[in-house]
Amino acid sequence: MKVAIIGSRGIPAKYGGYETFAQELSVRLVKMGMQVEVYCDKVENGSDTYNGVTLKYLACTKTSNPLKYYRDSVRKAEKSNDVVLICGAAGALFIYSKVFHQKVAYLTNMDGIEYLRTKWTLPKRLFVRFCIWTSVYLSDYVIADSKSIREFLLKNYIIKDKRIIQIEYGADINDKPDLSLLDEYNLKPDGYYLVVSRLEPENNVESIIRGYFKSNIQQPLIVVGNLLETKYVNGLLQYKSDKVRFLGGVYDKRKLESLRFGCKAYLHGHSVGGTNPSLLEALGSGNIIIAHDNVFNREVTDNKMKYFITPEECSDAIIEVENLSDNDISGYKKLAIKRIKDFYNWERIAQDYYNALIKIC
Repeated sequence: MKVAIIGSRGIPAKYGGYETFAQELSVRLVKMGMQVEVYCDKVENGSDTYNGVTLKYLACTKTSNPLKYYRDSVRKAEKSNDVVLICGAAGALFIYSKVFHQKVAYLTNMDGIEYLRTKWTLPKRLFVRFCIWTSVYLSDYVIADSKSIREFLLKNYIIKDKRIIQIEYGADINDKPDLSLLDEYNLKPDGYYLVVSRLEPENNVESIIRGYFKSNIQQPLIVVGNLLETKYVNGLLQYKSDKVRFLGGVYDKRKLESLRFGCKAYLHGHSVGGTNPSLLEALGSGNIIIAHDNVFNREVTDNKMKYFITPEECSDAIIEVENLSDNDISGYKKLAIKRIKDFYNWERIAQDYYNALIKIC
């Protein structure tokens, strides 16, 4: 079977969730006997293969022209593959040509409910909503990366249950970090609280910061996220102090692993989407999680961590963490690791995709 994975910027992974997904899945599918192509940005032009995966480079970049990137990927991939797996709802805009390629099956992993992101203007949110509608009705199958996303699709669209394939995202266990890397940030293990997030309103970073101040704890709050020139980010930077430190984007994987592993607790404010990769990575680091209270985060954490809606509730959760006994802390860390080992592991995820692909074809 020949499978194309499109919509990421390519592998080896250097960016975000889709790139990691494409890498982890494609390499494992090749080991299972499938032929896999991953379509890549022109700026990534390098080797023709990666651990047995064929790399195809496009003449444009996803950053500069995402629609052209999707269009060219679909056009090329559908000519020589049995299945085209699309990362992102916008790719479905270009699969109308399946009328002429009846042997090709299209799967779209549309991620979360992107049109709820308040950072976007109304026209862009409407466009994203149209992309999701297109992915639901033009794709042969839609990947839901959580039970909650599956339920959302069934509730809001006329779609047969058998056309929705529920397969989550995965993560690795982070148990061998280089904690000496914390010296660069003047941090000590268990001596700080951590946020790793795009700095956008729906990720509730301001609520977290306000809750942190209200708790009156002494350890600093470390915020990792790209400091874009936006009104929201500029508002967050008003809180900048010795107690709330903004590191900007941290793209070195080893440094990010050490930051996660060394924190006293991980605060996760994401409110839009299904299985969030950053939350999984925190679980894989054995972190105590203080998460925004919504169905997506409760599903990922199996309802066994701490949750908040308001800054006051966030403050209460931080104070609860401060008062935990060593045995309680150990218990939370074991729950986090167990969640990844038992369910959100790449081996299980890849096997589920393999089984789905075999069934489709």
